[in-house]
Amino acid sequence: MFFTECARLAERHPDLAAVFERLDSQFGAMGTAEVLRPDDMASFLNIDPNQIRSALELLARNRMLDRDDMIECLYCQMAAPWSDYQQALDEDGEYRCTSCDRALTGNAVQRIATYRRGEKWQEVSHHGNRKVGAAARQASVSGVPSDAALDEKAWYTHDRLAEIYGVGKDALRKRLDRYRKHNLNGWKVNEDRRPREPRYLYELRSVRPIIEEFRASSQRPAK
Repeated sequence: MFFTECARLAERHPDLAAVFERLDSQFGAMGTAEVLRPDDMASFLNIDPNQIRSALELLARNRMLDRDDMIECLYCQMAAPWSDYQQALDEDGEYRCTSCDRALTGNAVQRIATYRRGEKWQEVSHHGNRKVGAAARQASVSGVPSDAALDEKAWYTHDRLAEIYGVGKDALRKRLDRYRKHNLNGWKVNEDRRPREPRYLYELRSVRPIIEEFRASSQRPAK
């Protein structure tokens, strides 16, 4: 296996050994993990959802993955951090989906668990033990040329981010417009912008979950 924790857990939990083997292979192909949804992984790998949830939770307990509690819009399946949802309810009395802009009440939202790369997610070697760096692997997964190293703390315009991640510029702009309404951090006015340049800049590490979720939802087959 590529990942030590997957191999260890497969030995400790023989009833889930096949699941860890499939996950290990998929993680190796992905190179990194930002937003893993148990149900999506179960459907993609054709594995029982309960087994996937158990396996991902065990990987989180062993710190190969980090668990994030999120909410999901039942209209468009857009996910957002549970903490953001709670904060918006406390401060504004409502939370609007950052994708479809619907007000999410108890009947329009569900709480879900997603997973991302944790501290024990080690480097994976490809092509005869050649190490692939984290930036290059992330770039490859995101559709960015492998030689383009992105700075998580750098600031980008929405159109530049759309080009990098291969998503629609106007659709991403609308999502980031909604992001600004609910967040004071992660964006700023583009003080030195040229004519026709976007007015706002976004910190990559702050808005990348939104972009990754947008990419995932646009690639998800219609139900």
